[in-house]
Amino acid sequence: MTRPKDFAPSLLKWYDANKRPLPWRKTKNPYRIWVSEVMLQQTQVSRGIEFYNRFLAKFPTLSSLAKASWRNVLPVWRGLGYYRRGENLLRTAKLLVSEYKGKFPQDKKSLQQLPGIGPYTAAAIVSFAFDQPEPAIDTNVKRVLGRFYGCPEVGVGPRAVSIFRKHKKQSAELNHALMDLGSALCTSRKALCEECPLSKGCDYYQSGKRDVWAAQSARKTKRKRSAAPSIVDVGCACIHREGKYLFAKRIAAKGGKWEFPGGKREKGESIRSCLKREIQEELGVEVSVRPPFLVEEFTEKNFTWRLHFCRCRILRGREQCREHEKLEWVTPDDFSNYPMPKENRRALSKL
Repeated sequence: MTRPKDFAPSLLKWYDANKRPLPWRKTKNPYRIWVSEVMLQQTQVSRGIEFYNRFLAKFPTLSSLAKASWRNVLPVWRGLGYYRRGENLLRTAKLLVSEYKGKFPQDKKSLQQLPGIGPYTAAAIVSFAFDQPEPAIDTNVKRVLGRFYGCPEVGVGPRAVSIFRKHKKQSAELNHALMDLGSALCTSRKALCEECPLSKGCDYYQSGKRDVWAAQSARKTKRKRSAAPSIVDVGCACIHREGKYLFAKRIAAKGGKWEFPGGKREKGESIRSCLKREIQEELGVEVSVRPPFLVEEFTEKNFTWRLHFCRCRILRGREQCREHEKLEWVTPDDFSNYPMPKENRRALSKL
């Protein structure tokens, strides 16, 4: 069994040979590290790189961001979604300049007083920017340490703190290594224990829990494949004004076609409530929603998508292009000039 004292050296040796060359790992600038951490909330790393580079090209410093308005920030944030993250980023930049003289606090407690900075983001900033022995405990870190020590989630924090205190000068590398290991080898869907540098001392592997988990996962997968497709309800807003309908163009990463704005219904929501929420998030306006005039279904893999098309009107606000490439008001005579998914085209014939 690998002794606890060998945990960090074994992990760091693996990380040195397998580290991901991510741009935010090449800096100690707290502003750039903070931007990356906010962007990576709810966003895959591969997609975050493009937005990170584009954002810093526009706002290379904290002061340049603090001078901006949301109208300036929106074009470089558009496509990431979850716009409250970007709005909090801007609010915090202005606070740091006006109340902190343009300096980031170097303690977690002060950082967490700022909009959009929670325990994990605060820990990441003090570790990566200021070399403090602070574990940034995200989902990957919880999984790796929980499996290694065979402990429940509540026991991960104390064990992480103990490791980081013993290796104070390697805080950033340890955090990066744990994240990369959890992302590459010790994932929620698979555990490549034979390739893991910690497997000799890992409770999950040595006790046989991995094999039990793998067998259970195989049975669950078999049951899922034989089960009926899950139903996903989607609200589609056919917003009209003065004889025209509002079309939204998807970003290129999502196919680039035109569509009616909207989104998936959350648990406990009605289609009406779903559309009111989605249109507020996507377009920044409040709408009235009539009952669906058309419901279209199609099956894709293990999901049956049920699209509810509803006529809507804007009650308050002016439409903003927050999540799409562009918006256009289109007359029925011009419908054929806008390529749409076939389910949307069926709705057009009903309008």
